[in-house]
Amino acid sequence: MEYVVTPLTEEHIAGYRAAFDQVAKEHRFLDYLEAPPAVAVQKFVLGNIRDKNPQFVALDGEAVVGWCVIAPKQKPIYQHTGVLGMGIVEGYRGRGIGSALINATLTAARQRGLIRVELQVREKSLSAVTLFEKSGFVMEGVMRKHAFVDGEYENSVLMAMLF
Repeated sequence: MEYVVTPLTEEHIAGYRAAFDQVAKEHRFLDYLEAPPAVAVQKFVLGNIRDKNPQFVALDGEAVVGWCVIAPKQKPIYQHTGVLGMGIVEGYRGRGIGSALINATLTAARQRGLIRVELQVREKSLSAVTLFEKSGFVMEGVMRKHAFVDGEYENSVLMAMLF
């Protein structure tokens, strides 16, 4: 399988939303149970393009099979910090796509001047925690009973990386 990691552009919005929706509906990784409405996704992506925020997709041909975005925090005292969000469509995991997306996005975050990138991940998502640790993130804390999904409470792990 060949894939290409490229900046997320306007032409990728529908595919990004479809991939996001597919991963969200698994109820395993994201803090969404389905993708936001198309209008909200378009506004988010176009805002990131305008503000030059790091956002990349992995493509298999024309299909978006993964994404990674780092959105800077909005409050002035946190503007040195970005929040990472990502996902890989089932069937494409474990093939190096996550590492490639994280590397591209972190490089862009450094170039943009961010010095801290943080994320939260569900504690049970061991493959995701391992990927983030392998990429240089360290655990900073646990949020107990942070998520309630499919009738169960789950802890989330706070992780961060400093440049």
